Amino acid sequence: MSSTQSPFPPVRRVVTGHTPAGKSTVIADTVQPARYFTPESISPVYDLHYTGESPAVIDAEISKGEWVDEVKDHTEVFSGNGSNFRCLDLAPGSVSPLHRTITLDYAIVFRGSVTLELEEGERIALKEGDTVIQRGTMHTWRNESTEWAKMYFVMSRAKPIHIDGQTLKEEFHEAE
Repeated sequence: MSSTQSPFPPVRRVVTGHTPAGKSTVIADTVQPARYFTPESISPVYDLHYTGESPAVIDAEISKGEWVDEVKDHTEVFSGNGSNFRCLDLAPGSVSPLHRTITLDYAIVFRGSVTLELEEGERIALKEGDTVIQRGTMHTWRNESTEWAKMYFVMSRAKPIHIDGQTLKEEFHEAE
């Protein structure tokens, strides 16, 4: 198995909606394209859904005559006011940038093992089925194994974090 290409199949995304008569229907059934946080990265990220506001608009195909796939038009890691649903295939030996988003994130290790490392060096080993509730902390994801790992994330808007008179901001630093 190549360590330079994910062994996992591309992520299929099925989106449901409503007909003009109010009946359930499938409005999208696609394989999502991969993207990468840096040009050097071999760990693909799949953006599965994106909403620009909360509460989310879930009837646009009825009110506007067609569904607008917001995931195609954003470049931010997080929407700022809505939510994101994302998948990450993490290559063996790879590490994400050290980062903080001002979001409440739900993460699930779907395949493999991953280490969550916080900014002061605290490390938590995670295995398949483990979950993380990430509450705006600086962190990195490390795959310290020889096998690929797959994680799923749901990110939602959160209020800013205020500590000792300072407001914490979104931050991204290169992996070490």
